[in-house]
Amino acid sequence: MPALSNHFIGKHFLTVCRSILLLILCFFLFSPKAHAQAPGMLEFAGRLVKDGKPLPGATVTILRNGSIEQEVLKPGKNGKFRCYLVFGVDYKVTFSYPGCVDMYLMVYTSKLPKERSDLFPLYETEVPFFETNDPTIRVSKFKSPFTKVIYDGKKAFMDDEAYLAAFTKDLLIDQAELARLAAEKEAKEKAERDKLDAAEKAKRDAEDKARRDAEARLLAEQKAKEDALAKEAELARLKAEAESKENTNQSMETEAMRLQREKEAKDLLTKKNREIKAKYENELLKLVAENERMAKQKAFNKQKQEARSNTVIEQMRRETELKAKADKLREDIKLKKKKELENKQFKNNEMRKLVEAAAFAERSVRVGSQKSTPDTKNYVRRELPNVAVIVDEGIVKTIRTTVVTQGKKLDTYRKETYFWGSVYHYKNNIEIDEATYNAEIDYFSSYKNK
Repeated sequence: MPALSNHFIGKHFLTVCRSILLLILCFFLFSPKAHAQAPGMLEFAGRLVKDGKPLPGATVTILRNGSIEQEVLKPGKNGKFRCYLVFGVDYKVTFSYPGCVDMYLMVYTSKLPKERSDLFPLYETEVPFFETNDPTIRVSKFKSPFTKVIYDGKKAFMDDEAYLAAFTKDLLIDQAELARLAAEKEAKEKAERDKLDAAEKAKRDAEDKARRDAEARLLAEQKAKEDALAKEAELARLKAEAESKENTNQSMETEAMRLQREKEAKDLLTKKNREIKAKYENELLKLVAENERMAKQKAFNKQKQEARSNTVIEQMRRETELKAKADKLREDIKLKKKKELENKQFKNNEMRKLVEAAAFAERSVRVGSQKSTPDTKNYVRRELPNVAVIVDEGIVKTIRTTVVTQGKKLDTYRKETYFWGSVYHYKNNIEIDEATYNAEIDYFSSYKNK
């Protein structure tokens, strides 16, 4: 990069050292084992500077083939970085720092022959950073790479001198160009100011014209008002003269004519009063009739409301009576079922007593016909169970009640089946599992069937 370093002058552009190509061949072995070693790579090192001092905190990004991110480096306080690039790929190395121009360079190794890819060269460079608002630097140039590094195996790594010369040719903006750009900027600003001044002047002229037009319009309106007032004053004068003349003529009328006019006026007033009185009486009669109609309508509405209320009360009374009758009927049905259950239990007890009596009689006959009486010392009389079942089917659930009496002992089994499938089992109002319930019910059902 010698051409770039020769053209960057002043504090805004530091000398960029020509890239130092150190082709380091560690060793060459001509044995077959030497050709089997790992492929070589480029050791790429550099130093970032700004105003001649190391620049820490910048970002160096390595992109394979210009788009695939390979590595991102963060140089330390000394601004140095180092990475390793495998041959056979072209690389784009970007440099960025807040407030400075983003730059990048290209490294071309894709055309390196395979037989030359076992080398390990070193490439070093120095990258200067420039502020984005630096007036002496043409920032638009950095949209292209600031240098290109080529290695094809035929020679050492090298910079593209022609490209570097073209890049640095007009990178710096000299004083003459700065003066020209400043003059162009000043001319542009002056043109803008003139344009604004012209617009402001046109605005002021328009406002002045509008003000003058308004003043002329006000003067015309004032003159028109004055003319109208003068005309009105003249008309008032003429009217006063006419009235004065008419009064003179009226004073000349005879007393008879005045009396006749007064009589006619009095008759007219009397007729008008009669019409007003008749109209008032008609309105009063209408008002009385309307009041009577409204009173009758109000009384009718009240009677209608009372009749409707009485109808609702009667309907509620009937519904209450029907509900009471239905409750009494349900209560009678429950008492009837309870009575039937008691009668059934009583019947079963009587039947059991008859069976026991018959069995006792039969046993007595058998005992009497036997030669020897069996030993009844440890004999315990077994009470047979009495089983009664009641099924109450409801809308939500069905209750099956099984009452078992065995001597003085009474057990009540209850099975509740809900319409959605849930089933619960109880013995003496204590919940039990289904298996226990089925086993005990089956046991007592066997006696019932017998």
